[in-house]
Amino acid sequence: MLNLKQVLTKLKKQINFKKKKIYLAVSGGVDSIVLLNIFLKIRIKIRRLIIEVLHCNFNLRGIDSKQEEELIKKICKRNQIVYHIKTFSFTSNKSIQIIARKLRFVWFKKMLKTNGFNYIALGHNLNDSIETFFINLKRGTSFKGIKGIVYKKKYLIRPLIDFSRYDILKYAKTNNLSWMEDKSNNSQKYLRNKIRKDLSNILDQNFYEGFKKTFIFLKEENFILKNHFKIIAKYLCKKTKNKIFFFINNILNINLIKFYLYRYLSKYGFLNIKDILKIIISKNGKKIFSKDLNYVLLKKPNKLILMKERKK
Repeated sequence: MLNLKQVLTKLKKQINFKKKKIYLAVSGGVDSIVLLNIFLKIRIKIRRLIIEVLHCNFNLRGIDSKQEEELIKKICKRNQIVYHIKTFSFTSNKSIQIIARKLRFVWFKKMLKTNGFNYIALGHNLNDSIETFFINLKRGTSFKGIKGIVYKKKYLIRPLIDFSRYDILKYAKTNNLSWMEDKSNNSQKYLRNKIRKDLSNILDQNFYEGFKKTFIFLKEENFILKNHFKIIAKYLCKKTKNKIFFFINNILNINLIKFYLYRYLSKYGFLNIKDILKIIISKNGKKIFSKDLNYVLLKKPNKLILMKERKK
């Protein structure tokens, strides 16, 4: 059951309340409206807590987009909260959802740095995390992709992530809150909506509790894996200021060579594991390039050297 005490107790564990400037990302949907209402109550309990609202208007749903904006302005004015509204327009034919998300977070980050705020609170809930689990599973993913949506990642916090959509709706109705329904959530052209519909027949309290336990286990195991990779990294390579040296003899001495090489080199743009394996057994002086991220992998006696590609 969603209540102020539960949200505040975990929030105090997750963030530093000496840093008391928090943006709330409010879309106008029930999740973010509940998030806003919760923080209005938290503001009363936490002295000198500053909260302000961020709203993105992508003008994708005609009159509904305008009404959402007006609803947020009305709530903020009534509660004396500063609000910031950013209007976007689209000219690309690429996925609107992907572009909108990128634009939203670029603006969020800019606002954070420009105005000296510490956190941005998002309204994701437990259902969002479960849906993301199945989306990643359907597309094919590593262990990282099935651990759900995390509560905190750098400056982003998700205070409602442990509560189901049912809990949030119940809270909204109990507190007589007003919100806008996004009609695009019913469109079956989006994978998330299809999975949401399929899950609607099996989601119950036992299912929610089971998934919450699963996400806790996966989070703990992911932490263990991260520590393992740090240990293996020290065995496989050595970092300097501008270069990373990979020791070929050590690479050849471990099991699952492909797995570890991809894990460590893919973040620099080296995605073709066959090319990496070829350069290990190639002549000294052989190079492969990562054009997108501007890195070069150079073969030297008994080592590979990863460094930035020099521009001519």
